[in-house]
Amino acid sequence: MTVNDEGSFDPDTKEVILDAMMADAKTRFGDDLNDSELAIIRLFYDPIAERLAEAQIDLAAILDASQIANASGAALDKVVEQIGVSRKPAQRATGQARFQREEAASTDYTIPVGTVVQTGGYEPIEFETTVQATLPAGQTHVDVNIRALEGGSDSNLGPNTITRMKTPVTGINGVTNHVETDGGKNRETDPELRERAKTELGEGSRASAPALVRGLKRVPGVKSVSIFINDTPETDAEGRDSNAFELVVEGGDEQAVADQILELKAAGDGTVGGIAGTPKTGDAALPNGQTHPVSWSEPTQRQVYVDMTITTTEDYEGDTAVRDSIVRYIGGTRSSGTLTSGDLDGGDDVLVGEIEFAIRQVPGVYDVTDLKVGLTENPTGTDNVEISGQEVATSDALDGSLTITRNSL
Repeated sequence: MTVNDEGSFDPDTKEVILDAMMADAKTRFGDDLNDSELAIIRLFYDPIAERLAEAQIDLAAILDASQIANASGAALDKVVEQIGVSRKPAQRATGQARFQREEAASTDYTIPVGTVVQTGGYEPIEFETTVQATLPAGQTHVDVNIRALEGGSDSNLGPNTITRMKTPVTGINGVTNHVETDGGKNRETDPELRERAKTELGEGSRASAPALVRGLKRVPGVKSVSIFINDTPETDAEGRDSNAFELVVEGGDEQAVADQILELKAAGDGTVGGIAGTPKTGDAALPNGQTHPVSWSEPTQRQVYVDMTITTTEDYEGDTAVRDSIVRYIGGTRSSGTLTSGDLDGGDDVLVGEIEFAIRQVPGVYDVTDLKVGLTENPTGTDNVEISGQEVATSDALDGSLTITRNSL
């Protein structure tokens, strides 16, 4: 029995084990054993070899069950549980059901919470109302929030597919879903759980600062992440609670950020917001359907002011192109009013040389004869602008903060 490159045992077969035992017997008793004697020895060894082969299979299964890479099912659940990761359960789709009648109601009709509606067919997909609703007098329909009775992607349905009421409702003649239902997800598979556990484990340190930063950077739309940690039993000098950390996250959907923080942090670690940036809070979802509040910060925006004197040719594309080129480097609001993320992340200094390069990139700019950059109006600095780890530089092509004095050749 050997361990392969994947870390699993390759159990020997009964025949291989029996042949090895017979070879040992010949070594122990001598090569002059006759065929009859060998046959008797082999007869006694046969059931032992069978048991040993079964034991090797069991040992291989035990080894596999102890490793993220090889465990499956309930064994995988137990392994990842040791590093604080749990399998994501199936999620139930949500949507709205329109309860309706042909003529306007003459009185209010109540639609109880838990009213069950479903699709047609032999195996209908069922939903229940999550709130009590009322079809008021004078109206022909009312829309009510619904949730699938079972989790899974099968409950993501197109419009007008929920057409039957399993639970009759007085005063209501029909039901439909005028919009699609969504949010249904299947239970996390073994390969998905295995990959997520490996990624979040990082280098063996769940909830370490690098693991938290790496995890938040995986959230779509997140541009930069920094972290401030207080791992002492006392509130620190800046006001962070004991045994807590503050993440400064630039970009990303707030709900996705909140969920990822809760997914990655250790159970005993607190979260803080508003000390190193603008405070943000969110209710992150737990696997059992409950929510838990988490806090973090968005970096404080520091607007950059630029005064420049440029020399242009007749091919000059215009002041708007210059301002937009600067915004593309720093990030902020372009002349069209759209927001641009820019090349700078939170904590990145603004480099005067990069601003000059952005200006010179615009066709028709012949020279930059004077360039001042700062964080206040009418800047006088010619050096790089320092941005702290809890700040992010921004610029605006519309508010007059990028001032251009132009000379023509």
